[in-house]
Amino acid sequence: MTALLEFERVSRVHREGESEVHALDEVSFRIEYGELVAVMGPSGSGKTTLLNLAGGLDTPTSGRVLVGGVDVSASSGEDRAALRRRSVGLVFQEYNLVSSLTALENVALPLELDGTPSGEAQAQAHRLLGLVGLDDRANQFPDRLSGGQRQRVAIARAVAGSRQLILADEPTGALDSVLGEEIIRLLRAQIGPRSGGVLVTHDPRYAAWANRTLFLADGKLISGTPALTGPGDLLSPSAESAP
Repeated sequence: MTALLEFERVSRVHREGESEVHALDEVSFRIEYGELVAVMGPSGSGKTTLLNLAGGLDTPTSGRVLVGGVDVSASSGEDRAALRRRSVGLVFQEYNLVSSLTALENVALPLELDGTPSGEAQAQAHRLLGLVGLDDRANQFPDRLSGGQRQRVAIARAVAGSRQLILADEPTGALDSVLGEEIIRLLRAQIGPRSGGVLVTHDPRYAAWANRTLFLADGKLISGTPALTGPGDLLSPSAESAP
């Protein structure tokens, strides 16, 4: 069965002058449909590089990255951008909202860029903002929203359209523990039998919402273990229902 996300002996080497930095070193793993997988490790272990490769923001030095069976590492820059618009949702710690657009316009933007008529895109955006509890803030600009509200807008944008793979890079880093758990709960709720996600986090409390956890150190995958019994086990859908 085709995995949602697969890394096959993936390495990423950055060259800095005469030296080389091995951000990832022959990392291999699979993520199935229906799974939320946490990635943990110390600073500089390769977590963000892994997400950038999974989302087609970067390409590996060697090895293959496959999303839904498609070799992203061999795709053109244009094809990778299309993949991000249609199939991959990205949630960043810094939110990355467009300051000149309202919450509604931020969520509708990727849909419109992919050719969805404006009226239909805005209707979908309204529905998604309602799902994250912000339908009454749809016409507010990002600078009028709290940190937790901006992150919820970012999640709504990340799942707009038919997104199969949601990638979240420390989405709770700037939030207090109450808002942080709310954000993870929202992310967890987006994982279904035809989708999955990767959560980069340093906090075991949030990793416990995942089905399992991968651990990175110095660019190497040092272990991958099932998550302890916790919210992720209680809320996660079965991967057996995946296509």
